[in-house]
Amino acid sequence: MSPASTAVAAAGLQRWRSRRPGWVRRVWARHPRLAMAARAGIAAPLAWLVALTIPGPTADYPYYAPLGAVVATTFTLAGSVRESLQAVGSIALGTTTAFAVGVLTDRTNPLGIAVVVALGVLLAGWRPLGDMGSWVPTAALFTLIIGGSDPTGYIGAYTGLTLLGALLGIVVNLTFPPLPLAPAQLALTRVRELLAAQLADLADGLERDTPPDAAEWARRRRDLAAPMGAMHDAVVDASEARRWNRRTGRYDIAIARQDRMSSALRRAALVVEDLTTTVTEEERADLDTLALGPRLRPPAARAMRALADVMRQVEGRSTGTADVARARHAIDELRLAVTRDGADPSGLLVAASLVVSLRRLLEAITDPPEFRDTTD
Repeated sequence: MSPASTAVAAAGLQRWRSRRPGWVRRVWARHPRLAMAARAGIAAPLAWLVALTIPGPTADYPYYAPLGAVVATTFTLAGSVRESLQAVGSIALGTTTAFAVGVLTDRTNPLGIAVVVALGVLLAGWRPLGDMGSWVPTAALFTLIIGGSDPTGYIGAYTGLTLLGALLGIVVNLTFPPLPLAPAQLALTRVRELLAAQLADLADGLERDTPPDAAEWARRRRDLAAPMGAMHDAVVDASEARRWNRRTGRYDIAIARQDRMSSALRRAALVVEDLTTTVTEEERADLDTLALGPRLRPPAARAMRALADVMRQVEGRSTGTADVARARHAIDELRLAVTRDGADPSGLLVAASLVVSLRRLLEAITDPPEFRDTTD
């Protein structure tokens, strides 16, 4: 290899090395399951090693300790404690049920198995057990069949080792507390971009000489249900992760910004949905009477496009940018055009409601008083 080629290769390697830490951090932050897998990978073998040192009947069932550790290494610290308690409670309830049934019938009797499973499924629906309730019939069945020769020893090993593993998992979570802010931010950004795209699509349709018909408007409608649900879940996870989390103090500003952004986007989504319904139902090529008509469609489109520009920068905090000023001016232009219009009163009513909705949307995404940033 020539010296020049060697120099180019060395420079490329150096650039890759300089980018690698940032790339790794971004991937790690955006995919919290990687951190969860790492915590589980630490807690499970640790629980296994501790279980092997415990004498007595538990020595025959050391694998229940890693199982409890895996349960405890969830996305949030508070969640790990809650789910650990629910899992251990479900196991205790299931094993107790199996023990009681086993006293009355042979453990290999199909009738006994049927009774244990049926009772376990019924008890699994007990609300305090949450998602861990599914462990009740499993624990009951294991106790009846596997632990039939020594039910008390098996129950103690199953419940005790699972609790031990869960405690070790909680300790690992305390040492490396999860704080999934990046997934929440990605979910918020996705909703923000979808709302902006919906406004832009409405503006595109209104800018045409002839508005779209019902079928084309239907194609322009964005489905917000799934992204809004994902945003809600991600923000709830991030909010729950703050509890008992020693890392929270370092991210107070980011957490507050996400709270404001989430609140602003929830309010904005309701208004955008209302705007979309109004436009797609009242301004269609297949209608005899249009709510806006050729004179009001252009200013309405300009207002929506300006609001789409504002939407792309919303973070739920006070803003006084040029985009906001343009949006406010565009809404005022539409309002003046509506007041000058001499069209059918029913159409003017729809146009006036559109102006009100656009104003509400601008307020929702720029300066909602209850979420106003006081730290600037």
